[in-house]
Amino acid sequence: MSARAPWGQGLGLLGRRKTTEATSASDVATVAASGRADSDLELIQAFQRGDARGFDTLYVRHLDYVYNVCLGVLGNPDDARDAAQETFLRVYRKADKFQARAAFSTWLYRVAVNTCVEQLRRRPKGAEFSLEDENVREIADDGPDVGTALEQAADEAEIRRVVAELPPDYRLVLVLRYFQGLSYEQMVEVLGYNLGQVKVKLHRARRAFARRWDERARILRQAEGIG
Repeated sequence: MSARAPWGQGLGLLGRRKTTEATSASDVATVAASGRADSDLELIQAFQRGDARGFDTLYVRHLDYVYNVCLGVLGNPDDARDAAQETFLRVYRKADKFQARAAFSTWLYRVAVNTCVEQLRRRPKGAEFSLEDENVREIADDGPDVGTALEQAADEAEIRRVVAELPPDYRLVLVLRYFQGLSYEQMVEVLGYNLGQVKVKLHRARRAFARRWDERARILRQAEGIG
């Protein structure tokens, strides 16, 4: 892949924006118009051959997903923007290492997750964070259904606030499963867990969410003089 400086319009847009919504429609159209119909694989391969437009189009196509993953895990818009920027910088620098053993989006999610984990580990010590479950056993994923809350709740922001109160590793699996819609198989690839560990972690995260959700509802009822 030939050197190019600056690195392309995609990362230039990321550096200028204050929020993901700040990218104008004209910016998005300019970057994406030439390759909107191309597959992720075709675009990353074009970038590997030295065509920076492939990276620019991938950036526009996946930025919101990456930002939302980072926001869900980190719980802070500024941190999420930093993590999203770092994610795409890493993809830019390591694009030649992508070998299509998995979908590009899966590889991109993995980079984003690792970036968020590193950022969390740099924070002051507080709630423990671990991506490893000790002595886990495969169990049925029959915990309370966060998806039901997402479908029924009028205020998604309130659900996100509850998720943000959970330990980071619980936030991570809930965001990937329910906000980003990843399958169990995709979560295995992104997180590096086996299937049993994914199910255990998600089961525990759903139960933690349900307890926190019920507690918030109880407090609200008391405040309204209902309970």
